[in-house]
Order: sequence, then structure tokens, then C-alpha cells
Amino acid sequence: MDRRPLGIGVVLVVLAAALVTPIFSGYRIGGTAVAVQIAAQPVVGDCLLDVRLDPGSAGVADGQPTVVPCTVPHHGEIITQTAAAPTSRPGGGQVPSLAACAKTAYSYLGVHPLDWVGQRSVSLDSWWPAFAADFGMLRPGPPQRRLGQSWVACVMTSPHGLISGGTAHLYGGTPRPSPIALCSPTAEIVLYVSVSCDQPHATEIVGWRVADQSLADQATFEQSCTELVGRMIGRTNPGVDGALRVSVAIIRSTDGPVREGWGPGHSGPYRAACTIGTAGPRLLTGSLSGLGDAPLPWN
Repeated sequence: MDRRPLGIGVVLVVLAAALVTPIFSGYRIGGTAVAVQIAAQPVVGDCLLDVRLDPGSAGVADGQPTVVPCTVPHHGEIITQTAAAPTSRPGGGQVPSLAACAKTAYSYLGVHPLDWVGQRSVSLDSWWPAFAADFGMLRPGPPQRRLGQSWVACVMTSPHGLISGGTAHLYGGTPRPSPIALCSPTAEIVLYVSVSCDQPHATEIVGWRVADQSLADQATFEQSCTELVGRMIGRTNPGVDGALRVSVAIIRSTDGPVREGWGPGHSGPYRAACTIGTAGPRLLTGSLSGLGDAPLPWN
């Protein structure tokens, strides 16, 4: 008996079973199901990674920022957060302007608002704080909107990269090291030209006041500036025996209102900048704010 036809028949039956069985039992794909993590609504004081602000739309370009402890170097901080009604308008709901967003930074940093008369804070007295920061609007991403989230948050970022340490109530109490200190690469102060205070620099701007070109006003500012620098550094001798110089620079803004952090943008075009800098050619590589009796951060 020729068994070859029988053998071929068995092979065909096995192949047919192999092809038909997945159709009835379904295809099996290895792996473990993982739930998609949707970011929660942010709250004031949240410190964020991966903040990518889109200047054209005053929002976040892509992604959902990750909330991290403020002790971790981060890209931004939520300084205000408000509800916003859903809308079909391009770009989202009704949102405050960036200028209004920036002004809220004063309260977050522990400084009395613009219309306050008197001390800005215990450490600042009548000076406005000088700081290096940019501002933008944060809105829910598509996954958050699908869950019904509707809010607008104002986020403060650093123009020089990561922020190392939280800034909430930075000027509201005893002066401490500032992660958003404003430093100039040279002794000359030029509006909107700054470097990270971790980079070699000659001058740190400690505070601002509205001014004019009166020499009498400047003399008053110089005494007040020396007292301010002493409080902000935490030293009774802010000049450190001639190694540093305390000075007031009177500058004029010629391109419209001064941005927040570079002095209040109202009440005249002149600004008095209270500065602390090197008295010689040697440069600094760290902020002096909250330094106390620690060694100077020389380059």
C-alpha cells in the first residue's frame, strides 16, 4: 500500500489547522497593558520640567510639563492658576495678557503689588526686586481637555536655563540665595542684557527704583542702596573691605515700558539700579544674594 498520499493528507490537515486556529482564537500579542498618565491640573507653586513656551501663541508648544520637587533643577514655576471657560476660539479660552501674568510674579515672590505705597517687603524696603525671568501661559493639552480640564496658568521661566531652587516668597522674608538673580557681564548696565549668575560676570543688580536725573535723588539712592545690598547679602560690610563696589546707575528706557524684573514699567523713563560688583578685573561666578559670611564666589 502506498502511504505517500496518506502522509501528504496528514500534512495538509495540520497546515490547515495551523492557519485556521488563530482566526477563531484571536492573535495574541505579548506585553502588559499600561494606563496612560494624564497630568493633573497644576497648582500655584508647582515646579515643572519640559516647559516649552510658544511666544507666538503665549502657550506651551508641546507636551505636558512634569511636576517635580522644587529642590530639583526645573524649567518653570506656576505662579498663578485660574479657571477658563471652554471655547471654540483658536488658541483656547479667554486668557490674561503676558503683561498681567508678569505682574502677578510680585505677589508670588513675596513683594507687595505695584499699587502698594511704602515697603515692597521687609528685605527690599522701598526698592523693587531685580530678577531674570520670562513669563508665559500654560493651558491643558489635548488629553487633559478630553477629561474636561479647563484652566489657564501663568508660568515663570528663566531665560538662562534651569532654575535651581524654588522662588516662592523669595523676597518676603530673610534674604536667601536667589535662583533667578540678575547679573550683568560688565560693570555697565544695559537693559535686557544679562547672563546667568553662575557664569563669569562683573555686576549683580539687586534692586530698582523709579528715578530722574536729579543728583540729590541719586545721593539718597546711594545710601539706601548700600543698606539694601547689606540686607540682601546678609553682611554688615557689603563692600567686603574694598573687594566689591556698591553703586547706583541711572539709566533711561528708550524702548517702551521696562519689563518686569528690570524695574516697574511706569512713572517715568528713568530707573535707578542698585548694584553690587567687583572692584577690580576679577569676575564672580555666583549670586551674592543670601551669601552671608560665606567666601565670595570668585571665578
